[in-house]
Order: sequence, then structure tokens, then C-alpha cells
Amino acid sequence: MGLRDLFKKEKPRLFQYDDIEAFRERVEEGFLILGAEFSEEAITYIVEPRYSHERSFGLVWKELRNTEFAPFYRKSESGYRLIITQRRRRKVKVSPLGHIALLILTAGTVTWAGYEWWTDHRFVDSVFFAVALMSILGIHELGHAVTARSSDIESTLPFFIPAPPYIFPLGTFGAVIFMNSPVQSRNSLLDVGIAGPLVGFLLSIPVTLLGLTMSNVTVLEEALKEGGVIFSPSLMFQFLARIVFGKLPETAAISIHPLAIAGWVGMFVTSLNLLPMGQLDGGHIIRGLFPNHYRKIYRFTALVLVFIGLFWPGWIFWALLVYFMTRLEHPGPLNDVTELGTRGKVLGILAGIILILCFTPVPIITVSPS
Repeated sequence: MGLRDLFKKEKPRLFQYDDIEAFRERVEEGFLILGAEFSEEAITYIVEPRYSHERSFGLVWKELRNTEFAPFYRKSESGYRLIITQRRRRKVKVSPLGHIALLILTAGTVTWAGYEWWTDHRFVDSVFFAVALMSILGIHELGHAVTARSSDIESTLPFFIPAPPYIFPLGTFGAVIFMNSPVQSRNSLLDVGIAGPLVGFLLSIPVTLLGLTMSNVTVLEEALKEGGVIFSPSLMFQFLARIVFGKLPETAAISIHPLAIAGWVGMFVTSLNLLPMGQLDGGHIIRGLFPNHYRKIYRFTALVLVFIGLFWPGWIFWALLVYFMTRLEHPGPLNDVTELGTRGKVLGILAGIILILCFTPVPIITVSPS
């Protein structure tokens, strides 16, 4: 399979005026049609729901889900609109052997990275580092995939992305999944968005605790003389360190085991993904919570990252990357009218708490030997 075959998009279909009548019967399953508008890209019906918003939309979606068309349900100043467009599916298909090959290759590069940078050339510790880090990254994406499929969204299994350690010191750019069908509701969008960070965060906790029990306390001044990388602890990392070591004096530092480094990375990746921007996990969550104000939140977050990027340039890189990939936009779910339930709002609050616990303004400090 070539690269061109990996991402397949259907060519857009131009609508005809007669399509207004062609779709009318299907739309009337859930809505009373008050008027219609035509363009070559879409048919727009001005509607009133016959039942609840969720049920009315669900009846139309049931009619169209196995076709090449998708209905978008929106609220405007003039009322409710149901917009029929061609479903431009991005079909990502890779054989199970492809997933396994990427998994094995990434395991090799992460072990190599651990050996070169994080374990003082101890092979066994490098393997532990690789297993722990890949487990956190993998369960993060698997959480997305399982939740997506339970929400009737087609998705791939996780793709691991290998990286040579001399290009990226962790040996991987992480893992991703692709969703091959649209998200139907704000509740589903929020569920899928928080699932990955939540399970990744939960696995990072025992990995970090185990790594900390294998770590050593050293004198801060001596550690600074030796130089190297300082991992700034998030609130959660500090809490776990307090459990293991108790309250340390200001003159002490923790020489952390590679397992604890993997746990720290897991929490850092969680905070990156929960930033409320574009189509990051946090962007999905904010889009579900605030459908009318999400753009303002995205832009404010980008400005904050640029500001704190004055202290750690990595934030500026991350803000620019997300901007160029998403333009700080989000397509939203098909049904953007049905309100979130209490459960969705609670999950949104939980996502905010996890972000606060895992975020650190200056994550990494490099110290030169003195």
C-alpha cells in the first residue's frame, strides 16, 4: 500500500436543485421542514424538531448513516438548520501487520533512546523505560479508540511513531489513532476527548510511584555540578514524591529512575493533549462544552503558550504546530444542538483538574556541568 492509498478522500459531489426534494422524505422523519436553501456544496433545510433534538436528529442520521451523505444539525439566529453535505471520509487503513511492525520498530527506538540518554547505558533499565513509556502512550490512544467505537465511530487501532533518539530523545513521537467516521454528538466528542488523557494519567501514577521507589535522594548542589536534565515536577509528581520520600529539605534533589522518567513523560504528554486548542484532546472537550465560545478559548490558550514560551521555547513550537495543523478550528459534531448532560459537564471539570495536576510551565531545564 502506497502513501496515496493511506489517506483516501471521496471527491465532493455537486448537488442539484432537485436534491431538495430527494432528501425531503428522510429529513421529515425527524423534522418539520419550514424552508430550504440550495447550493452546489450542500442542501440546507430550515427545520423544527418533531421530537427532542436528540431523537429528531437520530432519526435522520439513521436514514443517512449508510450513505455518502452526512447531516449537520445547527442552531442559528433564524432557527434550526439541518445541512446535508457529502461525507468526505478520510479512510485510513493499515493491515494488522503494519501496526505490529510500527510497534516493534518504536519499541526498538524507545529502548535505544533509554540506553543513550536516560539509563546510563543500562540495557535492562532501557527495556523497562520503553515498556513503561509505550504502555502509557498506547493506553492513551487505545482509550480513544475503544471509546470511539463504543460511540459508534469508526476508528483505527493506535499507530506508534518511531523516532531516532538523536532526532528526538524519547525515541518516539507518540501514538495516534484516526477516526474514519464523524462524531455524532457533543457528548460523544467529549467522551472520546477525555478517554485517552484519563487512562494515560491513571497509568502514569503507578508507573511514577514504582519509579520513585527505585530512585535516590541526592544533594542538590552536587546534582547541579554534574549537570544534565532537570525534570520540573508537576503538582501530581510532587504529590507522589511526597508519598515516597516525605518532605525533603530544599537542599535535596531526587535522582529519578528511568521508570519515574517514563511516568513524568506520561503526565507531561497528558498536559500537552489536554491544552484547549484546535483538535487536541482538550480542544475536543472545549468544543463539546462551549460550542459558541470555543474559538475565544483556543486563541487565549495560544496567546498564553506564546507568553510562557518566553521561559520555555517548547511552548511556542507547540502553539505554532497546533495552529498550522488546525488553524485553531474544529468541525464539531454532527448534532451540535443537543445539550450536554450532567455527566459530560463533570467529565469536563475532571479534564480541567487533570490538566492542572500535570501541567508545568517550564518542564525541562538543561544544566551544564560546573
